Amino acid sequence: MTLHPPASAQQLQQLEAALGLVLPADFREFYAFCNGFKSAEFLFHITPIEEVLHFKAEYQPRQFLFAEYGACVDFWMVEIRPESSGYRILSQGQDGEMVLLTDSLALFIHRFLQGGVFGLLD
Repeated sequence: MTLHPPASAQQLQQLEAALGLVLPADFREFYAFCNGFKSAEFLFHITPIEEVLHFKAEYQPRQFLFAEYGACVDFWMVEIRPESSGYRILSQGQDGEMVLLTDSLALFIHRFLQGGVFGLLD
């Protein structure tokens, strides 16, 4: 796994401006620690902010592409829910519908570290 250098305060502000809301604290902390990472396992990567911004127009308001593997074979979206001060990490189900994977960034990363990409697919 290769960590990208930390995101700058300006990059975080650009992302929040593009989303029109404040990122949850754990996402701000994550991106301040590393601006995503890449893994050799199935070309899995956590999306750096500049890539999120590049593809933002392709997604619903309050959502952004957070992770993908295998050149978009599978992907995970973050949906920020300001009304509940929370968020959801969603993945695409077998029928094409977006399904809840978790509401915890720490659990998402833990599942990847423990089970690789396949730990994120159930």
